[in-house]
Amino acid sequence: MIYAGIFVGNLLEAPPNQALRFPSPLIFGRIGKSRHERDGYGLMSIKPIWLSVALACFLAWFTSPVFAQDTSSLQGRVLDAESRLTLPGATLLLTRNGVQIGGQATGPRGRFEFKDLSAGTYVLTASFVGFQSKTDTLDLPLTERLDMYLAPVQTFLEEILVETQQLDESRFVAGLETIRSEDLSRVPMPDVSYDLAGYLVTLPGVVSTGDRGGQLFIRGGTPTQNLVLIDGMRVFQPFHVVGFYSAFPADIISYADVYAGGFNARYGGRISSVIDIKTRNGNKEKVELSASVAPFLSGAQVSLPVRKGDTSVMLSVRESLIDRVSPGLLGSDLPFRFGDRYAKLHSYLNQTSSLTLTALQTHDEGNLATGGDLDPDAYRKSTWKNAAYGMKYMYLPESQAVMTSLSVYYSSLKSRYRPTRDELRTSDIEDVLMSIDFTYLLGPNQIHFGIFGNTNFFDYKLGRLGTAGATGVTSVGSFIEGQFQISDYLRIEPGARLEIFSRGLKNSFGPRLRLIFQPGGQGGHHQFSAAWGRYHQQIVGLNNEQDVSDVFTVWAASPNNTPVPKAMHMMAGWKGRPLPWLELTTEVYRKNLSSLSFPVFGTVINKVAQFSSVNGYAQGIDTKVEITNQDVFFSLSYSRGFVEYNRPFQRAKGIFRPSVGGATYLDPITFNPPHDRRNQVNIMFQYQLGANKLGVRWQYGSGLPFTQVNGYYAGLSSEVEAGNTDFVTAPGSVSVSRADPYGSRLPSYHRLDVTYERKKTFTFADVTAMVGLINAYDRANIFEYNIFTGNRVDQLPIIPSIGLRVDVQ
Repeated sequence: MIYAGIFVGNLLEAPPNQALRFPSPLIFGRIGKSRHERDGYGLMSIKPIWLSVALACFLAWFTSPVFAQDTSSLQGRVLDAESRLTLPGATLLLTRNGVQIGGQATGPRGRFEFKDLSAGTYVLTASFVGFQSKTDTLDLPLTERLDMYLAPVQTFLEEILVETQQLDESRFVAGLETIRSEDLSRVPMPDVSYDLAGYLVTLPGVVSTGDRGGQLFIRGGTPTQNLVLIDGMRVFQPFHVVGFYSAFPADIISYADVYAGGFNARYGGRISSVIDIKTRNGNKEKVELSASVAPFLSGAQVSLPVRKGDTSVMLSVRESLIDRVSPGLLGSDLPFRFGDRYAKLHSYLNQTSSLTLTALQTHDEGNLATGGDLDPDAYRKSTWKNAAYGMKYMYLPESQAVMTSLSVYYSSLKSRYRPTRDELRTSDIEDVLMSIDFTYLLGPNQIHFGIFGNTNFFDYKLGRLGTAGATGVTSVGSFIEGQFQISDYLRIEPGARLEIFSRGLKNSFGPRLRLIFQPGGQGGHHQFSAAWGRYHQQIVGLNNEQDVSDVFTVWAASPNNTPVPKAMHMMAGWKGRPLPWLELTTEVYRKNLSSLSFPVFGTVINKVAQFSSVNGYAQGIDTKVEITNQDVFFSLSYSRGFVEYNRPFQRAKGIFRPSVGGATYLDPITFNPPHDRRNQVNIMFQYQLGANKLGVRWQYGSGLPFTQVNGYYAGLSSEVEAGNTDFVTAPGSVSVSRADPYGSRLPSYHRLDVTYERKKTFTFADVTAMVGLINAYDRANIFEYNIFTGNRVDQLPIIPSIGLRVDVQ
């Protein structure tokens, strides 16, 4: 690992004529002189690089046998023998000569470790509810690594009354919500298979534009300020054109960590939030197959062993049907078409290493504003395609408690938007990332260190706006973070991230800190947590904030010598379980924002020619109540939020280059952006009785800000204003007069969804049937007021749905 750190350092010091060029398998783009010299590529500053190199060298030396002690240690994982998934919360008991030496439960990743053991013979027993216990006898030398595989069993249990339930200290961290795959089934959906998007919009602090467009705003941040990862791969536009769905079906998800803010140092490049999705591995023992059919979305998933016990493949394919069945089902057209494909190969190469290969592709097309059609030349049609491919190699040596991973990822997004029938705008982004991470397992403590390099390429053509270009930016950096259990009551998680760029901001340093305090210790029922951090975003996504139906986003690097978007997060929260079946959560937060790009709207319809720089803040309080017992789940969440932007006096900027012609100066203004939702309520209820399940969700959101239109008039063309044409004979152009920006609010939004499911078990398969209603009382929720037609565009009406799912055993 020493060589990796020195290699990055030497690369940065190389003269331009020696710099390696993309696509070398080891480098993420050219670091020296670029082919885009006009965009500011140049030799990167190497002053802070010594820190990355020194840390890499020190940590590699720290893992050497010099640090071996006379005592022994035992570490490993507890896994499902069939699926090879880890089992968090499994119980381990270590004895010697019939005397208990130690006991513990596996952590969130299914890992355990016993330290300071004298050499000798030990007996280790692992157990977990629903699995056969397993016992191993082992002779400990200096250090031993052991994975325990538990076989699942089918048992029929009488009713069990749980008297006490310990609050898992790892579950509550301010700003973090961990979503398990089974949680997704609590949200009523218009199909019998579930999706991450349906659950995300129920979280407090998450604002959605509605059931079309796929735009999520998390605690005051915009969609382009959210970092979305699946198995480490970045996904730039992860939500489908119909807002019920994302690129992440429940069948492929193991768990997802959703950071609404205050995320730790391993994450960077975004200033609002992180959605980090980990997928499950395929079954390495037997074939699993499932398929579902529903009007909105149908799909199939298969999991099978390639080499039994060691290597598996998982495949998922989904495709929409709504554009074909909506005329008969709803009596009107819903011209939306979307789908996704996912593949994953996972292999245990030997006892100490594993390899993962992943691939994701998505496609979306539709007209969000008018219904329109799917003709290639349709007016105001949007299309986008994501692609992501990744490789991750993990190594955990038998003699050292250090886990090392090497990752290489490629992601891309291709977007197209047709604002008029004769105009096409395009935007493409490519992202290449390589990282080397080290995780030091020190009993209850951990140290996580990594070095990385990243290159982004941008290509855009904006039609009549007259702007086109191809640019890029390269960065390298490192991060370090730790988890330290100071006592049974207190855990701290400090961290820092250093990143150096080839253009724009030369370097950024982001310190992070988390505190977790549990007054009653590990068996307590109350927990407090706080988080703080500084964040930077070197690449930005620009879109038309004035038009909610325009989801076209142009990604680009921040201009040279211009401050990049920055944020400081502060949040604190409390979580308690006063009763075994009752859980309460409250969090307060504030995000200070600066140097955000925001469009300047002129009088020309459908044209955003300039942008301004705004500062602002987002603050609020989120509360949640959950009731869970054997048959019933109930959740009530309430969010109170406030987002405000302030634009000081300044000169307007061109989209990606200085404006041509006369300067436009902007007056100072304070306003609430279009995602400033003050009040939001989500209620979920699920009742399960045997093979029957009833699900209900009701959501309410106060009105979002919008800019009213005063009227339209015939304006002079640019040729007349330039003196090249007589104003008497010039045809002119249609212009719009707008009121104060975001001075009015849309009506409030509320909707009721209801579904009923019944499962039938056969010898060869489980069959689940579903019927439901989306927007059950047919609320006319407004999506937008279309300034092009003067018409109101509503969100989806009442939608009956039926679905069928088959899980082959």
